[in-house]
Amino acid sequence: MENYQINRSQRLQKMQQIQAQKNWDLLIIGGGITGAGIFKLASQLGLKALLLEQKDFAWGSSSRSSKMVHGGLRYMADGQMKLTIESVKQRQKLLEESQGLVQKQSFVLSHYAQKFPWPWIFNLLLIGYDFFAGKKQHQYWPKKHYQFLAPGIQTHQNLGGTQFLDAMTDDARLVYRLIQEGEQLGNLALNYIKVQQLKKCDNRVTGVVAKAEESNDLYELDAKFVINATGAWANELMASQNKSFCLRPLRGSHFIVANWRLPVASAVSVPHPDDKRPVQIFPWQNVTVVGTTDVEHHKPLSQEPCISPDELAYLLRCVDKQFPTAQIKPQDIISTFAGVRPIVVEEDLQSNASRQQRHKDQKIVSPSKEKREHSICQQPGLISIAGGKLTIFNQIAQEVLAMVFKELNGEAPEFNQTIFEQFDAKKFAGVRPPLSQPMRDRLCANYGLLAQDFIQQIEANLLSPISYSLTLWGELVWALKYEQIVHLDDLMLRRSRLGNILPHGGLKEMSRIKNLCQRYLGWNEGQWQHELARYQSIWKSCYSLPEPNILTH
Repeated sequence: MENYQINRSQRLQKMQQIQAQKNWDLLIIGGGITGAGIFKLASQLGLKALLLEQKDFAWGSSSRSSKMVHGGLRYMADGQMKLTIESVKQRQKLLEESQGLVQKQSFVLSHYAQKFPWPWIFNLLLIGYDFFAGKKQHQYWPKKHYQFLAPGIQTHQNLGGTQFLDAMTDDARLVYRLIQEGEQLGNLALNYIKVQQLKKCDNRVTGVVAKAEESNDLYELDAKFVINATGAWANELMASQNKSFCLRPLRGSHFIVANWRLPVASAVSVPHPDDKRPVQIFPWQNVTVVGTTDVEHHKPLSQEPCISPDELAYLLRCVDKQFPTAQIKPQDIISTFAGVRPIVVEEDLQSNASRQQRHKDQKIVSPSKEKREHSICQQPGLISIAGGKLTIFNQIAQEVLAMVFKELNGEAPEFNQTIFEQFDAKKFAGVRPPLSQPMRDRLCANYGLLAQDFIQQIEANLLSPISYSLTLWGELVWALKYEQIVHLDDLMLRRSRLGNILPHGGLKEMSRIKNLCQRYLGWNEGQWQHELARYQSIWKSCYSLPEPNILTH
């Protein structure tokens, strides 16, 4: 039986069995994109790896990002050339190897008389951007043509617009596919296992003490290396080592509306009228997303982040600027979401003394101007990572594993692996009922090598989408059987995005979802009611409109 097919109790048993053999090479803490990328690459390189996540996989910023796998055009404009070059290179690799999980996305930017950026300067920037990608992917459209490309935009003093290409993904599915493929290569990943402390011997980290959510059992786990890939929580583990990153938690928030209320085929990049920050209005999962903000996040990281009234008003003003006739109001909003970026800075801005001094010296950098480079800190037996962009997760994994191999073997391995295992879509031939091309593409993107198993196991009557979403009913069945669903919000907000894109968090579909949960997870009526109440509480507090929900703008 492959690792993806075993249930939670079997996973815990297997973790203990392998621990008894004392042969973990890597113990990775953190089930976001950074940890998942390290887990997959370590598996390809033949290391015995265990990944532990204290909540659900992609629970943090890796399911709440702007969904963009981009080269960092804004960072290039700010002079962060190294980050841009790295990002463009990784974006192209993901486009080539993900079989549609990362897709090309058209972006447009409108130009207005006497308003920055002027067409010539923006297109000059794109020449350099496309040079890094190795191909021309931008074009300027005069007003008479541009209005067909971006219908409904503000036309007063419009000169036209520029179209360029970047990429888009489902960030949570990206994380889970990496985890899935790492497990197919023989390794193990578990969610809802909290690392409580590091184990040390002679000042070297030798493992961890961890606890499962559902029990009081403690697991003492040994490893040659512990990888701290917990993002915004990185310092919680590093504190015991008398070392820490200077992190500046910044919140990025979004809202979602029906695509018929704000129809866009391209992602529209809009300089905000207040501060000129670029805000994106883009199509995703058959809805339209507006975001993101970039503000200080002062609440405890243990709490799920949520959009503030000020952020919502800020984003609505941006939509009004670019699409004045749409008249988007709070009551049009289906849902919201917010994530916290762990930005690494030179000084500890959480220190009052440091903050006061920087205010005095007028050196506080605005959130949107902070650099997005990642930082890696190596200590005996422990490697910690913070910062970085979703786009360069594979590069971060290579840097970390080069450190591991240098200490284990004295030399770095060759990194010539594909990021994702490649599934031959010809194996879909002869499948009954025949699959449409969009469905084939979706299954290849979401499940890779398991796409064939999916078709063989899922009944034909489940190969239909749920409401207007892209998600198939069969995908919920697969997730419930094989994707470590512990809570209802795991299913609704990360394995699928139904909680983000359907009204009221998908409440209308709960009767059928209840039947599936009871059938495949064995939940009784009491467990279902508990999980439903938990999910509705999370959705109302973190994914709906903020209070007060009547805003003026």
